[in-house]
Amino acid sequence: MEDVELGPEDAYVVEPALGMAALAKAYLTEPDWRDPLVRRRTLPPRGFSSYVAMRDGWPVRSLRLPRRDDGPGTILMITGRADFVEKYTETLHDLTEAGWGVAIFDWRGQGLSRRVGKTPQHGASPGFGVWLDDLQEMLAWAATDGPVNVMAHSMGGHLLLRHLAGGGAHVARAVVLAPMVGLAGAPLGPFPTRVLTSLQMLRGAGSDYVLGGGPWRAGVAGDRRQTMLTSDPDRYRDESWWIGQYPSLALGSVTWGWLDDAFTSIAALQARGMPEAISTPLLALVPGKDALVDSAATQRLIKRVPGGLFANYPGAGHELLREAEPLRSQVLARAVAFLTTGQ
Repeated sequence: MEDVELGPEDAYVVEPALGMAALAKAYLTEPDWRDPLVRRRTLPPRGFSSYVAMRDGWPVRSLRLPRRDDGPGTILMITGRADFVEKYTETLHDLTEAGWGVAIFDWRGQGLSRRVGKTPQHGASPGFGVWLDDLQEMLAWAATDGPVNVMAHSMGGHLLLRHLAGGGAHVARAVVLAPMVGLAGAPLGPFPTRVLTSLQMLRGAGSDYVLGGGPWRAGVAGDRRQTMLTSDPDRYRDESWWIGQYPSLALGSVTWGWLDDAFTSIAALQARGMPEAISTPLLALVPGKDALVDSAATQRLIKRVPGGLFANYPGAGHELLREAEPLRSQVLARAVAFLTTGQ
């Protein structure tokens, strides 16, 4: 495993959109890091971007931000399905300004880590076992000075929980946010959707979009997707803004193959003895209005983890770190406090 520094051919320039005069000025001069828009749409300075070569040579795009000399340590941020580094820009600013070193990466098959589907828009799975192996390598990459603290969202939280159940190498403490312990977004309900998924796999449709799925579409404030993710329309717009600047970040809905792999992996996580095997200090932050993952299933699983803790946020959507204030700041403060003290 090695870092391969990005060259000019790999870089992208984020150009300000029309009407973004203040943001345009930030690109021409020293950015005003107090400006909320700049904090959400300009990555922190002094970061090192690279491709980390996996065991099979697959390039995983990463970003490492250095720890302040008196900083508390390093946090590896693990993103969710269809996410990319830039969606976490605001949180990267918050953590680095508090002195933390931060490492983050795009999962194989999304962001700038190439694609695995039959088109760049198909949200396919290379196999959750492949992602677990990638996670092991990325944890080793991040843990240059010993075990790291980890914050993981959604699908990333699911994969981290499976890693912890398998021994938890390189992880000191872990916070999972809306972890994918169960699926709540299946329109037919979990069991009928599982049956339909199996039938689609039998007929060879694993590489096709799921029922109602398709390519990525730009979000509009107030649309159904926003109500599932966040109550903050401005933060919701940020994802579409970033993709508007660099369209290769876009990824469409999942495929039947992804869904089949997800059901199998969820069953493996919930199996007898798996949560009970987790010994890493663990906190789960659970949204009360999550329409994508099953928050009740998360609580049931965390109760099976020795010493596992969870905190509920009744008014929150799926993306806790992109929620409205003061909720978002409360979530981040709780996560950081746990990573700092274990409480």
